[in-house]
Amino acid sequence: MLEIQRRVAERVRLEPLEEPPERVAGVDVSYRGDRYRAAAVVVDADTLKPLEIRTAEGRVRRPYEPGFLAFREGPPALKVLKGLDYDLLLVNGHGIAHPRRAGLASHLGVALDRPTVGVARRPLVGRPRGEPERVGDAVPLFHRGEKIGHLVLTRPGCRPLVVSPGHRCSHRDAVEWVLRLVRGGKWPEPLRLADRLSKRWERG
Repeated sequence: MLEIQRRVAERVRLEPLEEPPERVAGVDVSYRGDRYRAAAVVVDADTLKPLEIRTAEGRVRRPYEPGFLAFREGPPALKVLKGLDYDLLLVNGHGIAHPRRAGLASHLGVALDRPTVGVARRPLVGRPRGEPERVGDAVPLFHRGEKIGHLVLTRPGCRPLVVSPGHRCSHRDAVEWVLRLVRGGKWPEPLRLADRLSKRWERG
């Protein structure tokens, strides 16, 4: 697995988006026992209206190991994203804000050759240069002297999100689009909707 992560990290490209995305997807995976439920939602980048919705279920094949989330959630995410039309993908997980610069968003971005952004609840590695104080603030996160992402405050009184490019996206674009896609809550709308849909089975 370490060798696969090394190869993924070598293929990651950090670059500005070629064009502003019109369709943005979010993907999330939830679990119940040894089963998973993956959900993907594509929204219009301007109106945030859902355009496509997809779910997939199956049996979990790998246990969770810190730093190796892509090997557990990558296959379900790829399954649910297959055939969807989108210009930018937001992933509930890390991009290059990862010990080996190869988080779930980077794995998916390289595998699909799509612009991807990782959005996570907490840093996996790194130290921020301060703390974001106001909504819209983005504080750089560094690891071993390299900028690997930002802590981004999207809602007052909440813990900031960890935002990092996964592939074919710059740090600036990653932060900008996460903030543009938040609608009153904490999470960008494609991920909020995907998270809610992936957990729907748990509520019966």
